[in-house]
Amino acid sequence: MSTKNPAITDDMFTLLSEDEKNSEFIAVASKTFFRDAWDRFKKNKLALFGLIFLTVLILCAIFVPIFSPYNFESQDMANRNALPSLQHLFGTDKLGRDIFVRIMYGARISLSIGFATAAINLVIGIVYGGIAGYVGGKVDMVMMRIIDVIYAVPTLLYVVLILMIFGNSIYSMMLAICLTSWISMARQVRTQVMSLKEMEFALAAKVIGASDARILMKHLVINALGPIIVCLTMMVPSAIFTESFLSFVGIGIDPTIPSWGKLANDCRALIFSYPVQIIWPIAAICLTTLSLNFVGDGVGEALQLKRR
Repeated sequence: MSTKNPAITDDMFTLLSEDEKNSEFIAVASKTFFRDAWDRFKKNKLALFGLIFLTVLILCAIFVPIFSPYNFESQDMANRNALPSLQHLFGTDKLGRDIFVRIMYGARISLSIGFATAAINLVIGIVYGGIAGYVGGKVDMVMMRIIDVIYAVPTLLYVVLILMIFGNSIYSMMLAICLTSWISMARQVRTQVMSLKEMEFALAAKVIGASDARILMKHLVINALGPIIVCLTMMVPSAIFTESFLSFVGIGIDPTIPSWGKLANDCRALIFSYPVQIIWPIAAICLTTLSLNFVGDGVGEALQLKRR
């Protein structure tokens, strides 16, 4: 007795080959969220350039002062105000000190202040703004009024007072910058949390019994990472610029420490006789600020996948 399906032998039906069976199959590689975000980030050429520049700058700031034959404090009075050469890539200053080594050492100071203050502001802003946005009501009103009072006083006044009380050290500079700069992060987090807490995924997490802390940190803050990262990357150049400005006008950190602002201030008196010297610290500040802005925009666009 034949077991062959009669429908197969009919003229209207034919067996498909293996290639024809898989002709409409679409193979998609499995990707994690961060892998997908990285792939999107790489497509942004400006963001990739900014990341490469910052990486090279950080590596140079770490290793150049260690392996260079010149010390950032060593003076060579016989070789003052030298032009850039193979021996001194950026030339020498009015005391014969190598400008390239001083720029790289100054990068340690400026970048450390920028990244450290941004990290502190991130923690304070997420906690403060997250609580205000998630709880809402009278708690939110009181917390926002406190921010308004702090923000009403000019930031420069806080900075000057802190530096006068605690001295011109790196830590007092970080404290002075952090005293008010976390406000923008708190407001950004509050706005994002207030808009996300009414969405379906947040309500579903609350229905199944998730704690408020878990909903806030695991669901709301994570989904707001894009704007938070953008705000964070804006804080780093802002802190660097604040430190550079204060050092430039002479009320920044210890004058013996060669931050970028201090280096620009040292070259101010020679701007007409040796203008090339002031180019290097200004270029370092400008390129670092641009790179951080490019990276922030790229990360913000890449992390928007979480919302989608």
